[in-house]
Amino acid sequence: MSTESESNSGLLRSIVPPDQVDRLFDVCGAHGWKLLAAGAVVGALPPVLGLQQGYYMTVVSEMFLFAILALSWDIVGGQTGYPSFGNMAFFGIGAYTTAILIKDFAVSFPVAMVVAGLVAVVFAAVIGAIVLRLRGHYFAIATLGVLLAAQQVSRNLDITGGASGKILLDVPSGTVFYYLFLGVLVAEMALVYYLSNTRFGFILNAIRDDEEKATAMGFNTTYYKTAAWMLAALFTGLAGGAYSLFNTFIDPQTAYNGAWNVELIAMALMGGSGTVAGPVIGAFGLHTVIEVVETAFVGWQLVLLGVAVIVTVIGFPEGAVGTLREYASEMEYYKRGGMAAADSGEEVSTDE
Repeated sequence: MSTESESNSGLLRSIVPPDQVDRLFDVCGAHGWKLLAAGAVVGALPPVLGLQQGYYMTVVSEMFLFAILALSWDIVGGQTGYPSFGNMAFFGIGAYTTAILIKDFAVSFPVAMVVAGLVAVVFAAVIGAIVLRLRGHYFAIATLGVLLAAQQVSRNLDITGGASGKILLDVPSGTVFYYLFLGVLVAEMALVYYLSNTRFGFILNAIRDDEEKATAMGFNTTYYKTAAWMLAALFTGLAGGAYSLFNTFIDPQTAYNGAWNVELIAMALMGGSGTVAGPVIGAFGLHTVIEVVETAFVGWQLVLLGVAVIVTVIGFPEGAVGTLREYASEMEYYKRGGMAAADSGEEVSTDE
């Protein structure tokens, strides 16, 4: 066991009893669908119980939005092991597609939003077939280039409103967006959870762990990586399409927000990349903290974001869920006599 792992486990052991951690993962593993359904019901209750349109409803709606973005990034960055710095390109494409269809062609909002998601998927398929042949930092830089190029193109087109953007005044109520973002998030979590236990999910994880071995086994890794990126683009594009009306205004700076591009990655890493719940937990937690800092210490939110990223990468590289999972695995190892065997040099029996 590494020194860093021992340090994290020691900290957790002083806070969380090992038996409770084991029990938590057992419950989550056995009742994943029920927990997801329960979470959806709990998320739907606040407006019913009296949460009015205004600041708090907006904050919670944004939490759902960032959870969608973080989980979408994790499909490629965490599940597949290809850290993308260009996911906000899909968000911007979705936002502009919806704004253009509604304002210039009088298309209804639901139809425009669906089209926005599909346009983002087509864009991901075309670009993904090229950039997903790259690996490591080459891939990361290429995706960042895609984001910057998309932003510049939008800035120079008349149909997008150029640098001035587009103003959208006839928009649905805040409650509609609350349930819309919640619905998209629940649908995405359900799909990712389902895929994580299928051949598709296993191959994505195989690519992340060792792509050369996955290729040697006969898998077309470019196909699976592109499919994962298209899936991420779909939900990111849908989120962008809804956000353009939610915000009532869209311009290149808003649609391809550089700070958000960092935030959604930080959220996935802090919660635990490569998991279903991790990016969602990270999004809820970090966005709440950022909102508090923006209210109490205006202008310091980016400093907080930078500190959070540094602390996570150095202290808890597996994120909250990943660290707890590693801790639970270690406790199970010790429970089976692993520590005693390691001390005595004897072989550990795997019989119950």
